[in-house]
Amino acid sequence: MTAFSFKLAAWRASCPYFSDSEQWRRWAADGQIDTAAAHQPGLAFLPAMQRRRLSSSARLMFDAAWPLAEAFPNCPLVFASHDGEINRSFELWLSLLREQTVSPASFGLSVHNALAGQWSMLRQDMSENTALAADEDSLESALAEAYALLQEGADKVWVVLADEPLHREYAVAAERAPFAHALAMVLEAGDDYRISLLKPDAEKENPPRSPYWGALEWIRFMLSDRHQWERYGSKRRWLWQKNP
Repeated sequence: MTAFSFKLAAWRASCPYFSDSEQWRRWAADGQIDTAAAHQPGLAFLPAMQRRRLSSSARLMFDAAWPLAEAFPNCPLVFASHDGEINRSFELWLSLLREQTVSPASFGLSVHNALAGQWSMLRQDMSENTALAADEDSLESALAEAYALLQEGADKVWVVLADEPLHREYAVAAERAPFAHALAMVLEAGDDYRISLLKPDAEKENPPRSPYWGALEWIRFMLSDRHQWERYGSKRRWLWQKNP
C-alpha cells in the first residue's frame, strides 16, 4: 500500500495550555504559547478516584477523545505514541534505585498499551484496539492501520496519539516535543484526505528528518491554507494532501 485516503468525521486536540479550536488556530499561525496558562484538564466526566490514577498523558488523551466518543461510541481504536509513559518509566527506575521496589500498579500502567487499556476500561468499550510506536512515522502508521480496519469493514475507526516529553529534570540527551499533547480523530471511508508513501529523494544525500511529534505537525497543516505537505519519517517520505 503506497497511498490511502480517508474522511474525517471529527477531530479534537488537547494540551496543557489550550484545547479549543480558536486557540489551536492561533498557535498554528504563530507558534506562541502562554506557559503561565498551564493546567490539567478537569475531566469532570470521570469519578474522582479514576481521575487520580491518570497520568498527564492519559488526562490529555481523555480530554481530547472523550467528548468525541459520546458522538462516536464503540469504534476500534488505534493508539500511537513515540515515547508512551516515559516519565512514569523514569520514576519507576528511580524508585527501584532508591527503594529496591516499584509500585505494581504504576508498573502495570507504564507499558505502551496502558492508555488504550485505560480507555477501554473507563469507557466500558470492548472494541478492538491496537497500540503502536513507529518512531517519526507513528502518525502515518496509525492512519494506515486505521485505513486497513476500514477496508476490513469497520464503519469508523478511532486514531489517538498522545505524547509527553521527557521531563527536563532528567539530564539526558533526548529529543523532546515542544509540549505535551493528545490528538483524537474519527476516520471513516472517503477521499477527503490522502497520504502517499513517496520514493526516497535521490537528489538528497542526507534528507531532512521531521520531528517525532507528527500530531502537532498535522494540526498545523490542517489549520493552514496548504493543500499538501511533505514529511520525512525515520526512513520514509510522506505526502499529505487535502482534497477540497
